[in-house]
Amino acid sequence: MAVYKPLVIEKNETDIKKIMRQLYRFSEDLKFTISNLSLDDNFSKESLDTITERGETVRKIKFDTDGFSIQYENYKTGVLTRLNQTEEAISFLVDSGSVVKEMLTRMELYGEYIRLTSGQILINAQNMTLDAAGNAVFSGAINGGSININNRFIVYPNGDCYVDDSLKTETLNPAQGVTAADMEVYNDNDYINTIGRTATCSEAYITETLSCNRVRYTSDRRKKREIRPLPDVSMLIQNLRPVRYCINGRDTIGYIAQDVQRCIVSDSDTYESDCIPAVGQSGEYMELPYAMYTAVYARAIQEHQKRLDRMKRELKEMGEDVKF
Repeated sequence: MAVYKPLVIEKNETDIKKIMRQLYRFSEDLKFTISNLSLDDNFSKESLDTITERGETVRKIKFDTDGFSIQYENYKTGVLTRLNQTEEAISFLVDSGSVVKEMLTRMELYGEYIRLTSGQILINAQNMTLDAAGNAVFSGAINGGSININNRFIVYPNGDCYVDDSLKTETLNPAQGVTAADMEVYNDNDYINTIGRTATCSEAYITETLSCNRVRYTSDRRKKREIRPLPDVSMLIQNLRPVRYCINGRDTIGYIAQDVQRCIVSDSDTYESDCIPAVGQSGEYMELPYAMYTAVYARAIQEHQKRLDRMKRELKEMGEDVKF
């Protein structure tokens, strides 16, 4: 608080040097007083702490060294609005409620963060909208440490993302590849699987062309159960009908899934049908696990080689010298 000391000069003072010293000291005191003026110097505490009442609304204003506060309260509606400002923070409160129903909105601004408490937050901006149900639409990027929504959508600090449901996006190109239990990428009604680096999944449906450096399958004995040999598949191989066909505008070769299914069903008495790679179903279309058929081909070649060896032995016993 500033202190004012009046200048006092004796009426009959004739010492000019003494008068000059008093004027200089008064000038310095006046500078100090003006530079340290505060509301306390001009208003009384009663003026600073005021209560004004109009109708059913009461306004309370308080100002002191601790901070500034202004409050409006309507006794009829029960709405309380208060704004507090201190050296540490600025807080804004809107409170309206009763024992049955309560609506509370509180905003606190601190030096390093903002705390907002409310029933619902609505945002309608050019780059972001947020409705009362919590649906948000925004443009731009989200930059931060991590995101966790009910442990079903998680973004880790290192950039990895976990989604425990379906994911719809126009572009998906993560730096460390994609790991999924079941991944299907559509463009309208067609599969479009384009992965930049690595795809690790239990099943992948490729309807057109698979282009990659290498495909690896987990084949460690420690991860396999109920290991048993394939039965004789010679009849199945004999009944398969390799064809050439056009799909999605491209010429290729392979089998017809319906033909393979008929072969498996018709030869079910020869071997257990569940031992042979089955025909799959994706939506309304049938599909074949072509990679699994390498084991079927290997088994057929082994059976064919056994027949050749047996024929060699029989011919040798007959004294015939035949080369295959």
